[in-house]
Amino acid sequence: MIKIGKILQDLGLATAADIQKALEKQKATGKFLGNILVEMGKISEEDLLRCLSEQMHIGFISLKNYGIPPDVIGRLPVKYAWHYKVIPVKVDKDVLTVAVSDPLNLWPLEDIKLHLRTEIEPVLACASDIEEAIRKYYGVGADTIEKIMSKDEEKVKASSVLMGKGGEDIEKLAGDASVIKLVNEILKEAIESRATDIHFERYEDELIVRYRVDGILQPAKVSDDIKFLYSAIVARIKVISFLDIVERRVPQSGAAHIRMGTREYDLRVSVIPDNYGEGVVIRILPSEMLIDLNQLGMPEKDLKRLEEVIRRSHGILYVTGPTGSGKTTTLYACLGRLNKPEVKIVTVEDPVEYKMKRIEQVQVNAKVGLSFANILRSVLRHDPDIIMVGEVRDAETAQIAVQASLTGHLVLSTLHTNDAPSAVTRLLDMGVEPYLVSSSVLAVMAQRLVRKVCHHCRQEVKWESHPLSQTLPSSLTSKINKVSKTVGCEKCRQTGYQGRFAIFEILPFSEAIKALAMKKASVSEIRQAGVKEGMQTLFESGWEKVREGLTTPEEVLRIVQENAD
Repeated sequence: MIKIGKILQDLGLATAADIQKALEKQKATGKFLGNILVEMGKISEEDLLRCLSEQMHIGFISLKNYGIPPDVIGRLPVKYAWHYKVIPVKVDKDVLTVAVSDPLNLWPLEDIKLHLRTEIEPVLACASDIEEAIRKYYGVGADTIEKIMSKDEEKVKASSVLMGKGGEDIEKLAGDASVIKLVNEILKEAIESRATDIHFERYEDELIVRYRVDGILQPAKVSDDIKFLYSAIVARIKVISFLDIVERRVPQSGAAHIRMGTREYDLRVSVIPDNYGEGVVIRILPSEMLIDLNQLGMPEKDLKRLEEVIRRSHGILYVTGPTGSGKTTTLYACLGRLNKPEVKIVTVEDPVEYKMKRIEQVQVNAKVGLSFANILRSVLRHDPDIIMVGEVRDAETAQIAVQASLTGHLVLSTLHTNDAPSAVTRLLDMGVEPYLVSSSVLAVMAQRLVRKVCHHCRQEVKWESHPLSQTLPSSLTSKINKVSKTVGCEKCRQTGYQGRFAIFEILPFSEAIKALAMKKASVSEIRQAGVKEGMQTLFESGWEKVREGLTTPEEVLRIVQENAD
C-alpha cells in the first residue's frame, strides 16, 4: 500500500517539509498523519479523503450536490445514521452503499451489516457534509424523536391525545431530557439557518415547523412522528419562557434567554389557542446588537440627511414600515451614534429587543398599567435629552411625543405606514393638529428589507432579455446593461438569496412639506413635493441596488408594491 505522505506529495498537496513536520508531531501524539496535516492547515479534509480513496481503493463522493432518493434513506434507520455519523447514498441489488468519513473505523459498518442483514459498501465523504445530509434527509431531532418513540410508542401516542385534554402530567413530560434535547436541537438548527422566527403549526394529522429566513417562511425537515410530541414541545417552550403550561384557552406571551456556542440570544414567545391545540411562534434576537449608522448601507446623501436630523436638540424623527422591516435596528443605530457621556437617553419599548449600555430601557407592561403613554409621562420627569418611543400606536402617545419634542427633547419613534409621505396623514388621522405636526416633525424615514442575491450561485443576464425590461419605464432602466439572476445552491437553501439589506426613503420636513401638512394635503401631493426636493423613493432606492447587482428586479417589485410609472 502506498503511504499517504507519498500520495500527498505526488499530487502536490503537501511538501516534503510539511510531511517531515507532521511526522515529528505524529511521534509525540500518535495521531494519524493525514489528520495532523489537516490540523496544521496544510491540506483540507476533502484532500485527505481523496488521497485515502486512492490509497485504500475506496470511492469518494461529494454530498453537497448529490441527491439521495427517499427509498435509499429508508433503508438505514435514523438511529444508526446519527449514532455512527454515516448516511446511505445508493442501493444496487442487495448492496447498500454508505458514506463514511473514517475508513479505518470498520465497526459501524459491521454493526449495520449485522442488524440490516445486507451487504455494505463504504464510500468516503467529508464529516461535515455527512452531518448536513443527515439533518437534511432525516430531519432535525430525528434521532431524539426515534428514541422517545422507541421507549413506548403506544404510550407516547396516547399521551399526545390526553395532554390536549389535560389528562397527562405535562409538567413532568416537559422536563424529560429527550424533549429538552429535541427543543434545543430545533433552536440550534434555526439559529444556524439564520432564522428570525420559528413557527410551530399543529393541524389535524400533522405538525409543520417553519423557519423565517430572510423574511420568507421555509419548511423545516422534521420526522412525521414529531406530531405525537407536540404537546410536550409546547409545554417545554412554555417552561423556558415562564408561561402557564396548563392554560390553553387564552393567548400568552413570554421570553427566554439562551446561549448557543459563544453567542447569547433572547427568545420572544407567543402562544395562541387554535382548532388543534395551540400555535407557537418564537422570535430569535441576539442579546446585543451593536450597529453603526455606516453599516446600514444608506446612500451617502440619505446618510448625511439622517445625521443632520439626529444632531438636532429637539423634534421628532419617525421611522416607518411594516413589522419586520428593520425599523428598531435603525433606531438603535441612531442611539448608538448619540450615546455619549453628556447625554441621557431613555427608551420606552414593547418589548426591549436589544440591551444597550448607558441607556435606560423601560419595558411596556399593559397588565399593570404601564402603557407607552403612561411611561412616557414619567420619563419626561427624569430629565432625558433623547427619548426613543418603540411605537406610536394611539393619539395619546402621539400627543405626548409631540409635547416632548416641543419642550426641548429629541424623540425617535416608529409608525406603521407604507411610505414616508403617508406618515403625515397617519398622524393627522390620529388627531394630532396640523400645526403640531409641522412644528414638531423633523423628518420621516421609510424602509424595507430586501433579500440579497446569493453570491455563491448568482448569475448575470442581459437586461434586454429580462421579462421586466419591456414593462418598466426607461427612466429607471436606461443605465442598466446586466442584472442578477437567482439560481439556488446549498449555501442559500436553493432560494437564490442569502442575507438582507435595507432600502430607504427620507422625507425631511422642509418649509414646503410643512405647508402641505398645515393644509392637510394628500399623500400623493406630499410625495410629489418630496421628490422635487430630492427624495429618493423606496422603489428608486431598491432599483439602485439592482444596478449594483446586489438583488434582483423581482425582489424589489415583491417588496415595494409601487407603480413604477
